[in-house]
Amino acid sequence: MNLIILGVATGLLLFVALLWVEKKLMKAFEINPLLELGLIYLAFYWLPDLAYKFLPPFWKTEQVINPLQLEGSLGFMLRLNKPHMSVVDLAFSVFLVCIIGRFIYVFTAKKSLWGKIDDKEEH
Repeated sequence: MNLIILGVATGLLLFVALLWVEKKLMKAFEINPLLELGLIYLAFYWLPDLAYKFLPPFWKTEQVINPLQLEGSLGFMLRLNKPHMSVVDLAFSVFLVCIIGRFIYVFTAKKSLWGKIDDKEEH
């Protein structure tokens, strides 16, 4: 099995699982909106530690050549600053890109779409 496809698929599955958990906890988010920030904090910091603890050793070995090596703070944040990466690092970099993309979508496109829908309902 191609390790890059495995890493990307795992990252996308993690993102879909985060969306599912967020949907299930939506009632609790209405009570306290900071719970969503707590969920994102757990996804950033707790989930990688759990993955390194329970996944098999070949997932943790740096054997995938990094297709998009970035330097600086962006590369560090997205875990793309090394020439070789493990499947776990690749999965979490895809997961982080999905979270950042969703954040940008919610604060730009989704709000503008809601504004257009609200204008149509008023007329």
